[in-house]
Amino acid sequence: MEILSQKLQVALDNRHKDGRLLEPPRPDTLQDLIDLGSNDTLSLSSSKPLREKIFHQLQANPGVPMGSRSSRIFEGTGQYLIDIERNLAEFHGSEAGIFFNSGYDANVAVWSTLPQPGDVVLYDEYVHASIHDGMRRGRAKTMQFRHNDPSSFRDCLRDIVADTPAIARGASVAFVALESFYSMDGDAAPARELIKIAQQQLPLRNFIFSIDEAHSNGLIGPNGSGFVCYHALEKEVMIRLNTCGKALGLTGAILLCNDVMKRTLINYSRGVMFSTAPSFVMVAAVKASYQLLASAEGQKRRDCLQQNIYSFHRKLTGHPKWIDAKAEGILALPTERAIHLEPFLSPVISLITPPYEAKDLQRHLQRAGFWVNVAHYPIVPKNKDRVRIVVHTHNTEKQIDNVVEQIMHWASGRCEKISI
Repeated sequence: MEILSQKLQVALDNRHKDGRLLEPPRPDTLQDLIDLGSNDTLSLSSSKPLREKIFHQLQANPGVPMGSRSSRIFEGTGQYLIDIERNLAEFHGSEAGIFFNSGYDANVAVWSTLPQPGDVVLYDEYVHASIHDGMRRGRAKTMQFRHNDPSSFRDCLRDIVADTPAIARGASVAFVALESFYSMDGDAAPARELIKIAQQQLPLRNFIFSIDEAHSNGLIGPNGSGFVCYHALEKEVMIRLNTCGKALGLTGAILLCNDVMKRTLINYSRGVMFSTAPSFVMVAAVKASYQLLASAEGQKRRDCLQQNIYSFHRKLTGHPKWIDAKAEGILALPTERAIHLEPFLSPVISLITPPYEAKDLQRHLQRAGFWVNVAHYPIVPKNKDRVRIVVHTHNTEKQIDNVVEQIMHWASGRCEKISI
């Protein structure tokens, strides 16, 4: 044990030396700071409306066991779970749905189970770690294309067709893994363009698109039904992962697919077969949150969030010192152009700093009363450290004004050091 502990401590010390040690903040620290870090984008998790709807679900179903009692393949698939899977599939315009304890679990299940030997998974280089973990356990070949780059995507598809005769003749499938809004840059996938390219390169239509909607579920589309529904791509995107741990303020995820895929996951996914099924309490809370999404209150919160996101972008990029900070390489904003092109923006705003300086910006903002998070390699590419800001419905205009001023105050200090 002592030898192992010594080895582990050396690894931790090295990560600390590099400034990459992950240290979760203390709850009492977060309590005193304005939240610009959590994924609770619609500010639902501690809201009175959500609590009331959850309590109503619990009271309306007194005979349902609180726990799930078993895995999905035994007694864990209760009627309440069956009903919500059907209802959420209808809500999102999908043939079927299967509920998971987390989005991570769902992605690992999909990518380790559905692609078959002879298939190829083509994925954006910035897809979530859970997709990578699933692919590592899977049996299909994998290939990445440059982030949000249609030309790179087209070239990769051409290589796949040339190198994989089974795909060229339509006997195997090319899977495509995307995110709606990417979790670290906050930019949107050019889904329509990529689908069109796939149709051109694979005229036999032996491709399947999958979109992880972690950062769009609840935020855009009719009643918050997501990115795919907003763009009317339900027929083109066969697999969707809509998590509940962000805008819905809860946990869990609904995987949207067809019935054959759902039954395959129940029969072959080890994470489904050997994990306890989602509990009634979890699923009841999700049902309550979806009811709130489809209400006037949900629409009000979505509208307010988008106003706050656009306000943050305008005030940051319109600040008198922004151009200098960008020109000096002090700050970069991957979503800067999106404000002029997109009708909806992601609540994720990434401020990329010079290497090893993101932590300093975080400390500066924390001293000013704001909580934000820092992302280092390997969460983000090397030398792309960033402060990751997440805008919420509850953030006020004054808070947005103040945090922008603090960001630019920090950046101005860095510019002065460079000019000396």
